[in-house]
Amino acid sequence: MPTLKAEILGSNIEINFEEKEREKLLHLINNFKNRLSEFSNNNNGRISNTAIIFLAALKAEDQLEEIKNLLVKNKDDKNNIEKLNKEIVLLTDKVNKFKSINQQQDKNHSILIEEINNLENMLLSIQKKILLKNEDRY
Repeated sequence: MPTLKAEILGSNIEINFEEKEREKLLHLINNFKNRLSEFSNNNNGRISNTAIIFLAALKAEDQLEEIKNLLVKNKDDKNNIEKLNKEIVLLTDKVNKFKSINQQQDKNHSILIEEINNLENMLLSIQKKILLKNEDRY
């Protein structure tokens, strides 16, 4: 297993790693050094290395908490989106059902109008016959 040597706050550290993790490890070390430099620069030795590491760890913990909160919020948002999608599907089904009912009612209405027209024609025909019979009597 390869070993990576790193200098952090004046201390040499050797880290064993798997070769496929080399780039990731280098990236993490650089990020950690940057985080430490936020607290170690311009302190002129007034803050101990332990305090610097502690402050950097606190900052990392704070960022982790923020990320966890975002994940929880994202999960809640995802659940809300899923609920809304289900509601949309349900409402779409209802709209389609109402459209179908409306189409059936339109069809029934057309049939009724046709029946009324037929009845009206029959009434007119009967009236004519009655009028003709009445005329024949005179």
